[in-house]
Amino acid sequence: MITRTEADKIHQEIKSALTEAFDYIQSNCIDHDYKIFLADGEYKEKYLSYTLKLNPFVIDNREDRLKDESRQRFFIKFMQTFYGFPKGTSKTDDNEYRLAMELMVYTHIWESERFLKELYRFASLTNKKSYDWEVIVPESSKHEFIRKNIRDVFKANGLQLADIITKGFHTSLRNAFAHSQYLLDDYNKKIHLDTFKGDYSWDIENISYDEWTKRFLYSSLLSYHLYNFKHLRRKQLNKDYNTDAHLIIHPITKTRFRASYIYYDDVNDNFGFYPVQRHSS
Repeated sequence: MITRTEADKIHQEIKSALTEAFDYIQSNCIDHDYKIFLADGEYKEKYLSYTLKLNPFVIDNREDRLKDESRQRFFIKFMQTFYGFPKGTSKTDDNEYRLAMELMVYTHIWESERFLKELYRFASLTNKKSYDWEVIVPESSKHEFIRKNIRDVFKANGLQLADIITKGFHTSLRNAFAHSQYLLDDYNKKIHLDTFKGDYSWDIENISYDEWTKRFLYSSLLSYHLYNFKHLRRKQLNKDYNTDAHLIIHPITKTRFRASYIYYDDVNDNFGFYPVQRHSS
């Protein structure tokens, strides 16, 4: 259970953390790295095997964005249904259906390669590193990748996003839910984790429904608003730099680079290597 006031506070906390982090990278990292981040730069190894021998370093990576569209629509509908707080309602109720759905959503978030790559690149830019076109998310030991390569980097730079990740992510929860090793104890209002062994100080045996709801909101709203905020920054890009032509360092191979202009079409929300030709009607 969570009250509307508590949920609103979490919502605002996440939005504040993302605003701080986006402002930080825009002010502190090199312009072209920030712009490649907004342009969804990605390394597509499969392009090397194409007959046309396409450059595998692409921008405007719509392929991954399209994969998330249905999940985003589901999430919005889910939140409207269970966290919409209709008139006269000041808190959520704890029902098994909602909780079971949340466990699946939580697992999808912290197992999502795209989400983890986005967070990794975001964290890396706060460390003023060059944009990483090819991010490899490990198949196992994701907890170390999330803690050391993402959360601790935000923390080292004094950014609130570190606290948001700490309040949302817990590897015991992710492991138990991913392998269906849990029990919903409605009588005691707890989720029991069958993965608990007690070998590590961070391992937990159970979590109360109330504490779980907070972790779910910190994780799900971070996932949702990260993409939302990035979209808003894209739409603002031309105005921020007073141009639709943005100079980047574009890899040709893993060892060769060239300076290129990319162009952002703020009407259709896409990037390309050629300026958009608009015709008056």
